[in-house]
Amino acid sequence: MHHVTSQKAGLFAALLLTLPAVAMGGEHEDSEDHIETEEIVVTTTGRALGPRHVYQPTTSMDGDELQRNLSSSVPATLESVPGFHVQYNGPGATNPTIRGMPGDRVLMLEDGHRTGDIYWTASDHGVMVEPISAARMEVIRGPASLLYGSNALGGVVNVIREDVPTFRPDVVEGTVTTQLESVNNGLGGGAVLRGPLGPLAFYAEATGRRAGDTRTPSGPLEQTQMAGFNLATGLSWVPEWGVVGAAVRYFDTVYGVPGEFGGELIPGGHPGGVDIEASRLSSRFHADYEGPLGVFDGLELRTNVTRYLHDEIEGTLGDQDILGARFVQISTDSHLVAHHDVVGDPEDSISLEGALGLSFQSRDLEASGLSPGTRSGTERSVGGFVYEQLHRQPFRLQAGIRGDYRWTSTDDLSPLRVRTAERRIVKEVTPRTFGSISGSLATLWDFAEDWTLGASFSRSFRNPTIEELYSDGPHLADFSFDIGTPDLESEVGLGGDLFLRAELSKVSLEAATYANRVDNYIYYSPTGETVRVFREGVDPRVTPVFEARGDDALFLGAEGRLQWEFVDDLVFDLTASYTRATRRAENDPLPFIPPLSGKVELRYEGSPFFGSIGSTLSAPQNRVPRPIQIGDTTELPEQPTDGYAFAHALIGWRHHSRLMDHTVMLQGRNVGNQLGRDHLSRIKEVAPQPGRNIQLIYQAIF
Repeated sequence: MHHVTSQKAGLFAALLLTLPAVAMGGEHEDSEDHIETEEIVVTTTGRALGPRHVYQPTTSMDGDELQRNLSSSVPATLESVPGFHVQYNGPGATNPTIRGMPGDRVLMLEDGHRTGDIYWTASDHGVMVEPISAARMEVIRGPASLLYGSNALGGVVNVIREDVPTFRPDVVEGTVTTQLESVNNGLGGGAVLRGPLGPLAFYAEATGRRAGDTRTPSGPLEQTQMAGFNLATGLSWVPEWGVVGAAVRYFDTVYGVPGEFGGELIPGGHPGGVDIEASRLSSRFHADYEGPLGVFDGLELRTNVTRYLHDEIEGTLGDQDILGARFVQISTDSHLVAHHDVVGDPEDSISLEGALGLSFQSRDLEASGLSPGTRSGTERSVGGFVYEQLHRQPFRLQAGIRGDYRWTSTDDLSPLRVRTAERRIVKEVTPRTFGSISGSLATLWDFAEDWTLGASFSRSFRNPTIEELYSDGPHLADFSFDIGTPDLESEVGLGGDLFLRAELSKVSLEAATYANRVDNYIYYSPTGETVRVFREGVDPRVTPVFEARGDDALFLGAEGRLQWEFVDDLVFDLTASYTRATRRAENDPLPFIPPLSGKVELRYEGSPFFGSIGSTLSAPQNRVPRPIQIGDTTELPEQPTDGYAFAHALIGWRHHSRLMDHTVMLQGRNVGNQLGRDHLSRIKEVAPQPGRNIQLIYQAIF
């Protein structure tokens, strides 16, 4: 078995020894209200909004709640958010799903910019963002392409740190955090500093993380170790009229993807697993002007350029690594937005505010190695949008429209040619162009004090990616042989949400129901076919074939969260999510749809001690695609999954002094060491979820 490169692991270990911890951001304050509600949300419009003014179902996680949910990845940290699910293929390979929609339908942002990695192209690719240094994470559920561009049919996740400071503190402020986990002997930590530097404001961050193989109730899941570090710095000038600044962030990680468990090979897996080495270098520039500009009173220009390198090492032959796949990606993400503030008096008459903007995105992907699964390619897209918010008490209305144009091509225009064990496939390849209009209309009605009813309707679209168009080979770390479809059309979704919010002194509620009709929904369908893949030094392995196809689909679901402080300092917290997704023509379930799931918890929010007990619940998922006939055999393309219940408990202590605030938390996840399997996981048929995990977190804010 091959493991993480020892030289890199030594570097990570040294970093961890010199940097004890990292921030999750946000000052800790005592409060008599123990209901966790978001104070501001910026992701929906690019401006700070109160929770009752957001036009879509939204969750903002920060402070104590973010600290309690902290895990080794951003998707795992957000697992308790209504409508949010994680595809688990090892701790380094976790991917987000919102309302049953995976891949780049969930747009991952960092301070409002695309992360620039390739988490959405395969199940072995993780989100290359360190969660331990986040000040806040915001999740927008439902189509959210208006501000950030096409493809966000499922929703948006924004990890907020403010690498480019937007204000100049009078003194140096910082946070130090350390996280230890028993399930994999994991250690994470680092530090964040903010402060003045002459006339400028600075931001500095350093984090590190390492872990061994994950333990499950049935034994160790080998080849799931991970190690990484993360460095960032930013400077800005903050005059009265705005902000001008820049930041640089470097993220480096190595992690394992398992190939077998307990001596049994995962279908399509590589014996001994695969090592993935990835690095991400991002540079960003922000310029915000707040002042009169004709009919506008604000202008912002934001640009982010990312270089991402991703190697998949399938083993060694002699002294040489076997490089199964290498992806080098250069991506650019820019937008220019002009705002106008409130026109009119929001208290006595109609008021209006909004923005218009232009955006540009580019992606250059170079794929190489023995089995990258896809061809190299390029994408370019431009877009323009406008939205307006109209307010007349007790109603608020938002309307917006966006147009996008994208050009996609590959360096190799020869036909896709694949021979499976069952058939021969030939598909012609051409460059593609896509253009479409998306829009949304939403309303909020404050029908009673502290109660809001909302409804939103949207037309959204998603363009097929390079990988979905031009894949034609094995991707062994993804346990698959991928076949693209070069003539795929764009997904077009027509959807609606109806939601209810209540923010009372002792009760917080958000409940939503939704329907989304998606034409040409693109997914990799498990065909039931196989291909024999040959590698020098190992026996040929039979690899399952997945083919990109577009089917008309219907997504229906409901989700919500209720928090009730029924006794002083005691809060009952209930979360639930359900999605039902069907291919309309065949009336057959879509694959890899999460089951009914939720979380129930009782929290004690005393001082200086606090704690909680509860359970994470998942129902069985028996609604899977029907069997398919291949030759003389019948194959079930996806297996049902049993339900599970994982108990958890937490105890914590806080201490506030004049110079520093301290928080210590000891918590157990899956404390009963119960067996459970993630229905979305590619390894679920062989490997279960992690077992009992005792976690210790210490945080100091000064």
